[in-house]
Amino acid sequence: MRDALFMGRMTASATHELQNILATIRESSGLMEDLLGMSSEGFAHAERFKKGLSVLAEQVERGMILTEQLNFCAHAPEASPAGADVNEAVRALAGLARRSAARRKTTLVLAPGRTGLRTSLRAVEVMNAVDAALEAALDVLPMGTQLMLCVEEHGGLGVVRLDSPGFDALRQTPGWSELATLAKTLGIGVSAGPAGQGVVLALPRPAA
Repeated sequence: MRDALFMGRMTASATHELQNILATIRESSGLMEDLLGMSSEGFAHAERFKKGLSVLAEQVERGMILTEQLNFCAHAPEASPAGADVNEAVRALAGLARRSAARRKTTLVLAPGRTGLRTSLRAVEVMNAVDAALEAALDVLPMGTQLMLCVEEHGGLGVVRLDSPGFDALRQTPGWSELATLAKTLGIGVSAGPAGQGVVLALPRPAA
């Protein structure tokens, strides 16, 4: 635990610095764009510069989002008296896991879900369990498919639903035993999704 908290603290510090760097680049590129707009008349390469600055702005915004997600991940091992925010934990995980899904030709989508739900688990435990379910699904999904995550409320419990593949297929994957063991350790309920598709992870209620 101390190792995880230490690494989280170091990572959080680094992501703050990266956000400062990206903010400086964003401000500088914005200034360059303003100056170009004021003096581009007669400049043969104005359109190329504008296109380059537009790409730079897009990449800076992408970097800001990624560092925000990584910063959340860095704080995820910390315990909170109110419990972890389920939607925020799943949102951060989905953002960081999209690259892994894309390498397997799968599009990972986070559907708009129930906000404000909390669990007694730490955010890192929520992320770990959902990631185990994702890995099991990615093992059997055909290339070119879409995998959707959603945070819901069932009977007052925070629930994370993974919409595919079929529950029976998931139970045959190499990663299923890891998910089942982790869920049992953390007190997470595991069941089939609607019509036997996907899996539903029912998270423990927040401490009173």
